[in-house]
Amino acid sequence: MHDLSMERQQLLHYEEVLRSAGQFVTVQRRALLRYLLRHQVHPTTAEIASAIGRSGSASLATVYNNLALFAELRIVRTLRSPKGEAHWDIRTDRHHHLVCSSCARVEDLAEDQVGITIQDPAIARRIERTEAWLIWSCPRCTQES
Repeated sequence: MHDLSMERQQLLHYEEVLRSAGQFVTVQRRALLRYLLRHQVHPTTAEIASAIGRSGSASLATVYNNLALFAELRIVRTLRSPKGEAHWDIRTDRHHHLVCSSCARVEDLAEDQVGITIQDPAIARRIERTEAWLIWSCPRCTQES
């Protein structure tokens, strides 16, 4: 269930981040933030542009430019899937990702649910953080098989 009060609170937070950076909170930026808050499935730029464009809220160039701005302000982060596609994640805390090998759906996985061990001490000392893409068969695709 989608919690509208939580969404509103998050939206106000992101609007403050924009204002603090000297940016205007435009109708297009609000629409883009709402979309990202409501669709936390790591959409691609094309998926976002298609959805936002259908509503008439923003052109393709506006979507691209605002996603770049949001990434710069650390409102979102861009992820490259194992297939090389750019996905957008409004969740910026440390976590890992599951990607379905059949439907390409991306889901979050808490950092403490994955253990990564680096055997070479010289490499291990230089690791700043870990981020894993785990390829799996999602429950929806497993049921269809």
